[in-house]
Amino acid sequence: MRYCMEYLKTENVNLVKDMGMIPYKLYKNHNYDSYVATYKNGEYPYANKEVKGLKMNFIKRIFHSYSLDGVLYILKNGKNIDCLHIFHVTLSSVFYATIYKMVNKQGKIYLKLDCSHRLPDRIRSQNRIGKKLTDYFFHKVDLISAEQEVLYKELKELLPKAANKIINVPNGVDFKAIEDMGLHYDFNEKENIIVNVARIGAEEKRTEVLLEAFSKIPNIENKGWKLKLIGPIENNFLKYIEKYFDKYPNLRDVVIFQGNIEDRKKLYEEYRKSKIFTLTSNCESFGIAFIEAAAFGNVVVSTDVGIAKELVINNNGALVNIDDVEGLALALEKVMDSENLLEMSNKTYDICRKKFNWDIIVENLHKEIENLF
Repeated sequence: MRYCMEYLKTENVNLVKDMGMIPYKLYKNHNYDSYVATYKNGEYPYANKEVKGLKMNFIKRIFHSYSLDGVLYILKNGKNIDCLHIFHVTLSSVFYATIYKMVNKQGKIYLKLDCSHRLPDRIRSQNRIGKKLTDYFFHKVDLISAEQEVLYKELKELLPKAANKIINVPNGVDFKAIEDMGLHYDFNEKENIIVNVARIGAEEKRTEVLLEAFSKIPNIENKGWKLKLIGPIENNFLKYIEKYFDKYPNLRDVVIFQGNIEDRKKLYEEYRKSKIFTLTSNCESFGIAFIEAAAFGNVVVSTDVGIAKELVINNNGALVNIDDVEGLALALEKVMDSENLLEMSNKTYDICRKKFNWDIIVENLHKEIENLF
């Protein structure tokens, strides 16, 4: 099986996410001839270790257009691709699907939507022309996947003509890679740390909601807990941080801005040491940090975005409304003080292990792709 994942924006970090892990696991576990087609967007050290054996085909920037350069690649190589894997409902994806089916009538297209609730909203608001274009595009593709269960069900109802093509394919964690790093989940090795991993200060991440909520937890500086924020800090957020510590000097040693951690093992070490993972975003298409944290048993306290509600079930965490500072403060305090934190952690880990394991996810996808042929 010659399998091509074409996404011209692919960077090194994407190789250990769905854009790289799906073709890699299909290669590693199911003997696919897998490769990634992309512009060269920097260096790709993960290609030599984390996804070793996954081929990289670099597309020349002839037109400096994702659509045109991507189409040209398909015109030249489409006949030699058995399954073309593309992303998102965009004009570029429509062009890729149309041209690929012209040059390879027997070839199959797998579309990974990588979407949030905004896609169903967009489909509902389409005019007649927009709906026809969407129907045309989905008719061209052979397999369509949504990451969240709720969106998978919603899209099947919204798109009856394509319903039989739509499947649920979540993103995952490579537990084998974690084991190869010498890491593991053990609650007894955890510390009283709440961790937040995001682009600190980005508008949609609502970092200020988390910081204000943390400051409202009574006597927080004496509870023996720390809040660690990991990720690049937006320049325009630096002044907010300065004012925050001026307002709450008692939190200077309790709230820690760790900065960005690119080394995956070091990042996983932070998850391994933490007991609670929190995110305050107003929107997430999936939220890969949720499952990375859950892979180390972090109890999730978050806004109800992305995959959060698929991890928080049976009282093993807490979901709060977007921008609800008071609600988040109460939820964090309740979980921090809970006598059932070990049980909550074990439940979260078990859910992640069973549902968000790349080997299991790609095994199921492989069966769906096989059925297309």
